[in-house]
Amino acid sequence: MKFASRSIALLSSLLALSACKALDKEEPPLCPRVSVLADSAVLTRFAPGAARDDNNKLLTVELTSFHGTCRYDPEEQQMRFTIDVGIDADRFPAMKGQHADIAYYVAIPAFYPNPSGKAQFPLSLDFSDSRHLHVTDEGLKIAIPMAPSLKDLAKYEVFIGLQLTADELAYNREKRDRH
Repeated sequence: MKFASRSIALLSSLLALSACKALDKEEPPLCPRVSVLADSAVLTRFAPGAARDDNNKLLTVELTSFHGTCRYDPEEQQMRFTIDVGIDADRFPAMKGQHADIAYYVAIPAFYPNPSGKAQFPLSLDFSDSRHLHVTDEGLKIAIPMAPSLKDLAKYEVFIGLQLTADELAYNREKRDRH
């Protein structure tokens, strides 16, 4: 299942990103590190108000891969990413319908608390033909503004994760702490 390309610009008037090396016309900045936030790599959704056990499990979703490219646009002073995100999803018998809506996010904590430092991308999962899906959301475009005077990109990271409710996040942390 493929989804149309989407474009988002993460803007901030308070912070700007830059390179590990001095920005000059000959040497473009290095790309920031992109990683999956472990606490939000998996979503386990249970029936509302039910005990958290396998009988009440509606679906599980896992962020399984991401890859992309990055290039610096000196005229716009922006780092431009194109990212593909891979997701596996499983539907369980307690789930009554054939569709589930989820979302994943891309965030740059250095922009916090500015809301433009995090963007959410909705996905609609269609289980009509199968209990298991592999979804690739292709061509996500992100532009990060950069200031030519700054020199430390290493402290700026880009995180990808599944958007979870407080209960779903607590479940992931409890599960992690048990292991």
